Amino acid sequence: MEKIDPRLRLLISFFYSIFVAIEKNFEIFKYYIFLPLILIFFVPDLKKFFKGLISVNFFLFFCWLFLPFSIPGKEIFHFLKFSVTYEGIKYTFLITVKTNLIFITNFVLIFLTHPIKVIHALHHLHLPKKLVNIFFLSTRYIPVIEREKNRLQKAMKIRCFRYQNNIHTYRTIGNLVGLIILRAYERSERIYKAMILRNFSGIFWTYHHFKWSKTDTIISICAIIYFLWIIFQKIYLLN
Repeated sequence: MEKIDPRLRLLISFFYSIFVAIEKNFEIFKYYIFLPLILIFFVPDLKKFFKGLISVNFFLFFCWLFLPFSIPGKEIFHFLKFSVTYEGIKYTFLITVKTNLIFITNFVLIFLTHPIKVIHALHHLHLPKKLVNIFFLSTRYIPVIEREKNRLQKAMKIRCFRYQNNIHTYRTIGNLVGLIILRAYERSERIYKAMILRNFSGIFWTYHHFKWSKTDTIISICAIIYFLWIIFQKIYLLN
């Protein structure tokens, strides 16, 4: 998967996600499953994949707890004073299928790629320079802020701090969050001054560019055929 051009992977993931997100016909989803089923074979770390899949479906679990009871429609059964509707179950199931399909596709095509490569691909796809710079700086400095947070938490443990349900704990957590924000702001000021000293003009220059290969051409043709096939099936079902 790493041999495929990141620009191509981003485009395939983007259009697939759009197609799936706006789809409302259940009969079409059997064609959308085709791509994720192929991509699963390219997952190098199944443990990481299933961990992410479980996290996504844990959020969807709460949707199943509330949405079937909150959407009006044809009643299926009662639970206490609430009624479960067919429309509610159908809508929640639709969200579940869409979320899992999009997650699997994005996990293999994007999440396994190094963030700098993704940002480089966004730059080549001519996204606004300011947006690309925000992505780059966030990718670069979020781990720095996380290390600062871990350092402060270690200092709290050394001082025998324990999380409890009392005012002292809440006050300490508030101070921790405030310190993280303050130190992140101070670091951003230092970075900004360093960039001005280096005559930063708003562009992060790259020296290693992507090379389009024959494999990328073949995959792009297959992707176009796949999306056209789905569009044809949608038109056919509508008629």
